[in-house]
Amino acid sequence: MSSGKATKTLYYLRARRGDLPFDLQAVVAKARGKKRDVAATEVELGGGDIVRIQHYSVQAGRVRLHLSRFVPGVQASTLQPGVKTPEEDEGAQAPPRGREFKDGDCFLLIKGHHVIYCGHGISKSKATLYLLQLFREATLHDEASGFDLVPASAIDKLQLINDHGVKSIQLAASAFDLSLPAKNRKNWVSKAFGKIGDELSALTQQDQTPAEQKALEDLIVNVEVKLDGNTRAVRRSQEFIKKLASTVLEDEETPLSEFVIVTQDGEHITSSAVRLQTRASVETKDNSLGHTSAWNEMGAYLDQLGQANLLEQ
Repeated sequence: MSSGKATKTLYYLRARRGDLPFDLQAVVAKARGKKRDVAATEVELGGGDIVRIQHYSVQAGRVRLHLSRFVPGVQASTLQPGVKTPEEDEGAQAPPRGREFKDGDCFLLIKGHHVIYCGHGISKSKATLYLLQLFREATLHDEASGFDLVPASAIDKLQLINDHGVKSIQLAASAFDLSLPAKNRKNWVSKAFGKIGDELSALTQQDQTPAEQKALEDLIVNVEVKLDGNTRAVRRSQEFIKKLASTVLEDEETPLSEFVIVTQDGEHITSSAVRLQTRASVETKDNSLGHTSAWNEMGAYLDQLGQANLLEQ
C-alpha cells in the first residue's frame, strides 16, 4: 500500500439555475436524507459506468462529498516483474470476490451555492450529471430540472486586450462535454463546436467498451483562431478576434481550463489567470486521494476566498 502527496487544482464554482443562485447544499442534503447508504446512491450513467457517494459528511455548515466511479466486471491488466524473455504478454486480474476496481474520484465542498471542486478521474460535467440523476431518483423533481456549475472570475482582463489587441485564441473543449446531446450543451464553446460534438455523440452511441467511453473524458479538442499577418490583418478581422476574446473572458460558462488568449504584445492570458482556482497538496493512498485531506484543503481555500471577499453572490 503506497502513500504520498499529489498536487491538485481546486476550482471555485457557483451552482446556478439560469441567472439565479441554486442552493446545491440544501438539495444534496435532501437527496442524502432519502439515500442513506452507499448502495442507494449508485447511479449508472451509461456504458456500465456507475458513480456513487463514497463518503459524505457535514462540517462547519458545509456539505462534503466524495464521489467514486467503477464499471462492474472490469479486470485490471497485470505484468510479471523480472521476466527473462524478450517480450511478455500482459495478463488480467479480476478484483477480489464481492469487490470492483475503482476508476476515478472527485471531491466537492458545498456551502449554499458556493462549490469547491477537485477532480481525480471524474469530470465536473460527469459529477453534475450524476447529481441531477441522483435528485431524480430521490424524487426531488423540481431540483432535478437542471443546474449548472460555472467558474467565477478572478480579475478583469478586458482592458488589456482593448489596449494591446489580440493575436490568437486557443480554445480547448472536453470531448466528453462536446459529446453530450445538443440540449445539454450549456456553454458557448460546446455549442460552437456542435458539429464535432455530433460526431463524438455518434461514437458514444455505438457499442463501446467502458474504457473507450471513459476515454472521452481524457480527450481534449483544440481549435486555434489566429490572425493572418497579425497587425497587418484587415481591421474587420482584428475587431472580430478582439470580440471573440472578450466573449471568452466574459462568459462564465466557458469550460474550465479551456482557453489561452495571446495579445499582440505576446502576453498570454490563460483561464487560470481569470478564474478563481488554486493548487493544493493532497495526501494519496495507492491510486486515490485521501478524502479528508482533500476536504481540508478545499475548506481552507473556501475560507481564503471568503476572507478576501471573493465569494460571488
